[in-house]
Amino acid sequence: MIAPFPHPLPGTKPLVVGAARSGTSAALLLLRHGYPVRVCDAAPAERMGDAARELATLGAEVRWGADDPSLLEGIDVVIWSPGISDTHRLAVAARAASIPVISELELGYLAARAPLVAVTGTNGKSTTTDLVGALLRAGGREVEVCGNIGRAICDVAENVSPQGYLVVEVSSFQLETVDRLEPRVATWLNLTPDHLDRHGDLDAYGAMKQRLFARQQKSDFSVWNADDPEVLKRRTGAARRLEFSARRAVDAGACLEDGTIVLVTAGGRERLMPASALSIPGPHNLMNALAALATTLPLEVPSPVLRRACAEYRGLEHRLEPVDTVDQVRFVNDSKATNLGSMEVALRSFEAPVVLIAGGRDKGQDFGTVRELVRERVHTAVLIGEGADRIEQAWRGACPIAHATSLAEAVDGAFAAARPAGVVLLSPGCASFDMFRDYEDRGNRFKDEVARLRAAAGAGRAS
Repeated sequence: MIAPFPHPLPGTKPLVVGAARSGTSAALLLLRHGYPVRVCDAAPAERMGDAARELATLGAEVRWGADDPSLLEGIDVVIWSPGISDTHRLAVAARAASIPVISELELGYLAARAPLVAVTGTNGKSTTTDLVGALLRAGGREVEVCGNIGRAICDVAENVSPQGYLVVEVSSFQLETVDRLEPRVATWLNLTPDHLDRHGDLDAYGAMKQRLFARQQKSDFSVWNADDPEVLKRRTGAARRLEFSARRAVDAGACLEDGTIVLVTAGGRERLMPASALSIPGPHNLMNALAALATTLPLEVPSPVLRRACAEYRGLEHRLEPVDTVDQVRFVNDSKATNLGSMEVALRSFEAPVVLIAGGRDKGQDFGTVRELVRERVHTAVLIGEGADRIEQAWRGACPIAHATSLAEAVDGAFAAARPAGVVLLSPGCASFDMFRDYEDRGNRFKDEVARLRAAAGAGRAS
């Protein structure tokens, strides 16, 4: 017997396309509710994770090594994984047959009892989402942080009561296939060129972000970056609007005035705390904090709680994360920098030129846009992955360039170039999938290589 969701699923015979983390999570949620689930993935069974391989034992019909339209036979709704473009022939065939295609994000929303607080943007999503979760928890709220940041929303959608919140990091890929998604609060951080290999151009990419706000009602809230003209010109939806800004006053939201973070509500203006009291450094993190505060403002967390939680928040792994200092060379892990906007933020966070490890899977970006910043801030660039040649073409003459065929070789080369007392920064500006499972795997492997250098340095001193 099928147990209904709080918001009805548009069908009773689902096909889940893609059996990575989000697809497997979606299938498990559907199975728990008694749906007859079919799951497919183009990869063979031996490449599936343990959870995906166990779906058949839980009652799913699994089709490994298959992604053709014949899988739609007997299906009346398709759950789409964000790692697969919605231009895939299976999605095209489903729409041609008038079969709804929805994302794992939307499935989680349909199953959730708690309202969603959703954060999107090109850069800063993970830190802002995590900080929103920390602020709400500090205020005694029941919270699960999920989505693009880590745990799939379908893993936790039913864990939170209607009095709590699901705080969700939302990517443009997830928004390709949403229809009824309605967050209680939706926040747009910024918009710079990214994922153009999938979306084509900035306007198409921005149109995906706009879908987060399309179904919001007047009882909901939308939060906008008042310092980003690309965001402001795309404001849409019926929700009540708040803003955040480091440059000017806002009518409602959070802003910076004379070095002080100010909260603005219908009740007036409150000077919350000096920006210098934030534990997360850099102007980009100030914007993340302002965004998080504006996002939580409608949810009525007391100001003393916000002040204390902001001062105590230490940031996330793989985001300008200090790793170690080996023989006076500092190593910093910014593996989450999967686009040029994030790389630019990282480079501007250091006073002296750094040795930069960059490269990976190219997403159609113009590396020439950061050439002058590289000339100013990079002592040596060590390039890895599929995008290395294109990056070198764009940066040739801006700084010395070396190539490495592995991350171990890159770390060794960067260490040598940074001595005697420099900084080695892993800020790839590219996706990780050419060499690693994901950006977390890349960052952890980087930390492993730094630990190897630390052990070698210790052994050398001991001898």
